[in-house]
Amino acid sequence: MLSGHISPTYEGDPNKTDVYRICKEANFNPYLLQHVAGFLISAEVIHNNRSGAYEKGANYAAFWQHSPADLKHITRQGVLRLIDKRTGFKVWRPTGSCPSTMIDFLTVFFGCFSGFALPEADFGTVVRAFSELPIPELSEAGKEFGVARVSHCKEWLDAKGQAALLSALYSAEWAYNTECDKKDWFFPSSMGLAMLGLGKVPEVTKLPTDLNVLPNNCIFAGAGLDMDQLTCFFRYCRTKRIDQIFEFQLDPRRLAEMSSRTSPGEELLTALKDAGPLPQPVAVLLNGTSKLGGVIGIRWRSALVKPEKVETLAAIQKHPNLKGYLEAGAPPGYLLIKSRSDPATFVRRCKELGFEVQILR
Repeated sequence: MLSGHISPTYEGDPNKTDVYRICKEANFNPYLLQHVAGFLISAEVIHNNRSGAYEKGANYAAFWQHSPADLKHITRQGVLRLIDKRTGFKVWRPTGSCPSTMIDFLTVFFGCFSGFALPEADFGTVVRAFSELPIPELSEAGKEFGVARVSHCKEWLDAKGQAALLSALYSAEWAYNTECDKKDWFFPSSMGLAMLGLGKVPEVTKLPTDLNVLPNNCIFAGAGLDMDQLTCFFRYCRTKRIDQIFEFQLDPRRLAEMSSRTSPGEELLTALKDAGPLPQPVAVLLNGTSKLGGVIGIRWRSALVKPEKVETLAAIQKHPNLKGYLEAGAPPGYLLIKSRSDPATFVRRCKELGFEVQILR
C-alpha cells in the first residue's frame, strides 16, 4: 500500500484492480490482502491522504513497536471504526458512530464465552440476546472482567449490525472460525481476549531478516527487515512471492517506468547496503539507473517542447511512458507532441516523473 502500487478508492479501501494485479503477480490471496488492509486503515496504521495514495498513519510507529498498551488502544478504536463503517447509517440509532461502550460490552461477551464456541450462523442471534439481558446482570458479570458498568448496545445489533460486528472481529483477528461436522464455528481468539484485557498478549513472532541478491536480479528479503526498506523493494521491483521471505525481481523496464522524483537505483542501492557485495549484473543495472529530472518548456499552441538540456531531451525520447506522445520531425533541440495526443496528459506525466515544466510564451 505504501509502495504506491495500490491506490485507495474514494471510500479509502484498496482499489480491487490494483489488489488483484499485485496478488496475481505474487500468487497471493487477494481477499487476505483486502482483509488486512481494511483493519490497518481503520486502526489508522495506514492513512488515505486523499491525493490518490496511502501514507503512514498516526498509529504507524506505535503499531509496529508492539507495545501491549498501545496495541489495545489502537485495535479497539480500529474495531469500532470497522463496525461503524460496515453497519451504515440509521436515523433511529442513538449516535452517529459506534459507541465506545461497545468495547465494554464485547469484553463481557468474550469473557463469558472464552473457551467456548458458537455456531457461526447463530452468532448474531446470540449476541443480540446477550445485549438484551438486564443491565444490572450484565454489570454484575462485568465486574469479574474488570468492567464496572455495561451499557446496552442492542440498538446497534440489528441484522446489519450483527454482520458488521462479526466481520470486524474477523478483520481484527479478535475471533476466528473453523469447520467441524460440516458446520462453521466462531471462537474468540487469544489475540482478541488479550486486546480486551482478558488474557496475556501473545509473544511476537520473530520474522526473518535475510537479505540475499542473486545474479539473475532476484532479491530475497525477510519480512522482519525495516519497513521502509521493504517498501522500497515493493515500489521498484516486481513482487514474485509474498511470504515470510519475500521474493522480488528487478526489472530494467519497470525501473525506467517508475514515477519518482528520486533515483530508483540510488534508493535500491541504499536498501541493499546490508546485502554485501552485489552481483555484477545487479550493480551495473542499479548504477546505470539515472535520476529523471530537469526543466522543460512547452508552448501549448504549437505543442512544442523545449528541454533545457540535451540529456533531458534524450531521457524523454527514450522513456516508455513519454515517447509515445512524440511526433517525428521536431526541430533540433525540440520535441513535438502528436496532434492526437493531449498535451495536458503529457505534462502531468512529466511532472510525475520529476521534470519541472514551464510554459513558454
